[in-house]
Amino acid sequence: MNIATGSRRTRLFTRHAAAAGLCAALLAVSACSSGDEDGGRGYSVPDRLCGVDVGGETLEPLLPDGERLAERDSGSAPGSLRCALTVDERPALSVVGDVLNTDADPFADADWYLRLGKDAAPKDGAQYRGTRIMDRFAFTVKECAYQGSARKYAVLVELGESKPMPEDVADRREALKEFINGFVPSVLKAQGCS
Repeated sequence: MNIATGSRRTRLFTRHAAAAGLCAALLAVSACSSGDEDGGRGYSVPDRLCGVDVGGETLEPLLPDGERLAERDSGSAPGSLRCALTVDERPALSVVGDVLNTDADPFADADWYLRLGKDAAPKDGAQYRGTRIMDRFAFTVKECAYQGSARKYAVLVELGESKPMPEDVADRREALKEFINGFVPSVLKAQGCS
């Protein structure tokens, strides 16, 4: 029997198989794209982070695509700040901040040293002040007055373990710089470190 002129059953089967294949292809395409105009974000970028106002426009480029964003506060104490953002239960961004004595070296603190790594420490062992931008983190130390005493405040912003955003390292460093420069003044104000 010739398939082109085959039985009615063969022609119906062929049409149904083609229709099923087309439906499967359309479902695969729609499953792979989120349908979200923001490039795959099913969540809103927050205006607050760690209880502190943050410009969502500076936080947005650092966050990956995903469906669900959650913030975990790690129990901040007076003068300190600890929180993390996850996207779809994967670490996306964390923030650590501490009021320090003027002679304290955050690189000498075991927790900071482990987070930052030896390559981030100043080469000469001098007290570090200013901002340092690396591929996956931004670190800044600002002098301020806290509860009537001269202090300094150190803030570390660290990108998650999964694929960091933006993907391009130069763009990521610029986004980290913009974020930390906008966020730290709000942190200092919220922590009473002026």
